[in-house]
Amino acid sequence: MPRDERRASILGVVRTPPPRLRLAALLGALALSACAGGNGDPELEISPAQAAEPAAGSSQVVVEITNGGTADDTLQRADTDAAAGVEVHLTEVEDGRASMTLQDEVDIPAGETVRFRPGGLHLMLVVPDATVTEGGTFDLTLHFERSGEVTIPVEVVSMLDLAENAFDEDGTTAGTDG
Repeated sequence: MPRDERRASILGVVRTPPPRLRLAALLGALALSACAGGNGDPELEISPAQAAEPAAGSSQVVVEITNGGTADDTLQRADTDAAAGVEVHLTEVEDGRASMTLQDEVDIPAGETVRFRPGGLHLMLVVPDATVTEGGTFDLTLHFERSGEVTIPVEVVSMLDLAENAFDEDGTTAGTDG
């Protein structure tokens, strides 16, 4: 067989796989894309964050996290070089008494906004350092199960300014909006 005919014959086989092979490749690609996509991905949008100037060895961070994606995510922890630690608390009032409960993690459901505010779900800086002063900023790293690490700047404001900025028009302070 002449060289050109052999080349055409080989190229013809490569260019046009049999229908069964094409179908198998298509089904395999669909299966892989279904596995890779799963339930979609979270798409987090994080509002500008503020922290109150420290009082009594702690400070609260106000921020909103909106998940515009099609999959839930989870805030697993937060940290900063500007404090000994960062804890997530939920303040609840029962029979006129407020109590704070440490939260191991916070779900960020798809299509919803989670608000961190005083008097509800909040991020607390434990033993903030001297750099956390009114007018300053520091970085806060949020660690999400699916979205990984997200570092955000936090503006330090007075406690009064933080309280004024933390409440919605209806007086609510924290939680999840659908």
